[in-house]
Amino acid sequence: MKKILLSTIFLSCTLLSANITQLTSLESNFKQSIINDQNSRITYSGKMYASKQNNQALWIYTSPIEKKIYYKDGSIVIIEPELEQAIFAKLSKVPNVLNLLNSAKQISENRYETTFNNVKYTIEVAGDKIKNIVYTDEIQNRVNIEFNTQKTNEKIDNSMFVYTIPEDYDILEQ
Repeated sequence: MKKILLSTIFLSCTLLSANITQLTSLESNFKQSIINDQNSRITYSGKMYASKQNNQALWIYTSPIEKKIYYKDGSIVIIEPELEQAIFAKLSKVPNVLNLLNSAKQISENRYETTFNNVKYTIEVAGDKIKNIVYTDEIQNRVNIEFNTQKTNEKIDNSMFVYTIPEDYDILEQ
């Protein structure tokens, strides 16, 4: 579960780099499918917001569990209502978004690839929209994140990226 979370967080950073050089913001519904090495599949869905301004992102998971993941400049806050907890973490494996963006190479008309920490990411686009991102993580989970009902380069209110933790939640640090 921790590796899946880290992969999701990494993507919240990489998404800031789509069109692949001109996006300033992205708002999209998503469906994230993860298949492990025994071909067991779990599918999450929700909505995500990413903004280059202040290098921030928010993933709101609505199914099969509710969870919010806030990202800002390498700091992560995960709020999990079902567990009544908030997790604070720093990620040293998250690259500078602009460097990652600059490393993506166009391999066909609508496909880009980039590699970070020995993981190859394939990004499929349609114009200035990201269709999906596919990769195999370091524990051999095959991940496919599909995007739909997408808005790009629109202002996202900074208050969207401000979290509130209920007083009775457990606070964990990783």
